[in-house]
Amino acid sequence: MQEIVYEDLFTRTLGYLRQGGVSLTRDTALATLKLMEELLVSDSRDVLERVVVELPRRLEISDSTLPLPCPPVNRGSIGYWHE
Repeated sequence: MQEIVYEDLFTRTLGYLRQGGVSLTRDTALATLKLMEELLVSDSRDVLERVVVELPRRLEISDSTLPLPCPPVNRGSIGYWHE
């Protein structure tokens, strides 16, 4: 069972980097693995949360800009008339 938890940690962390636009170079991979090792050795319960908080500090990942929740409202008519 613990094996699945560790696999999940690795895949989610790498997915986090990929989705963040971080290129996985040798240095990035080593820094990520070192952080995960430090957190696993410390026997922390919330390793994934701590990885997400600490990775941007160690890899100098810039804050991502959030997309607009919806497109701007443009008034218009689609041709329906009510009588």
